[in-house]
Amino acid sequence: MKTINLLTVAVLACSLFAVSAQAASAKSRTSAKTINASEDIDSLGGNKELMEMAEKVKSTSRSRIVQERIVDRRNTLEFGLSYGSTFGGDAYLKTQSLGVAVDYHITPRWSLGVRYYDFGSSLTSEGQRVFDEARAAYNAGGRANIVDVDYPLNATMAVVNWYPIYGKTSFYDMGVTQFDIYLLAGGGSITLSSGNTSILTGGVGIGAWMTKHLSARAEVRYQKYEDQIVTGSRSLDTVVGSLGLGWIL
Repeated sequence: MKTINLLTVAVLACSLFAVSAQAASAKSRTSAKTINASEDIDSLGGNKELMEMAEKVKSTSRSRIVQERIVDRRNTLEFGLSYGSTFGGDAYLKTQSLGVAVDYHITPRWSLGVRYYDFGSSLTSEGQRVFDEARAAYNAGGRANIVDVDYPLNATMAVVNWYPIYGKTSFYDMGVTQFDIYLLAGGGSITLSSGNTSILTGGVGIGAWMTKHLSARAEVRYQKYEDQIVTGSRSLDTVVGSLGLGWIL
């Protein structure tokens, strides 16, 4: 009986030792698998190769957010030069112009300006044809039809500019460019070969600022005035397209 009791105690002891060992092993495995979320996310789970790959990846898409205007146009003076061409009006004339401008920017939305234009004119192909026919008829002793034109010499105008649209854009990610779209209206005096007369104008333009001081501008203006020919006065409606540069102080 003693032998049986000893065997029983030995079996129970071994069983308890085995259970204890299994519990310790399970606890050790559980401890090894404990996850520290913040550390694992920062290190990509401890994988150094993945970390190196992630650091080398660069985004191919970029966005620019610009909070302020590149150019502050409050209480500033802007000087401009322009070259333009006139469309419409007298069918016998083609006219170009060189212009200078001074604009005082009261606010970024409004400015007052003065424009001066010097005009140069020549005959169109139709005007040259009529002129050549008249000269040939005169040289042949016949009756010549005179090409009657009243060409512009220069003009001075005062204008009001309104800038309702302002924006910024990036061309091929080379830099941010500010642009503005403006409306203008005004009037003044134009000198023709026949004398002085009044002129009205109105138009739209766009300016792109290449630097904080220099801008490139494109403008389209409508002009209305009266000239004098042999048959009397006539009202002319012309359109002027111009390209120019502006310099702001």
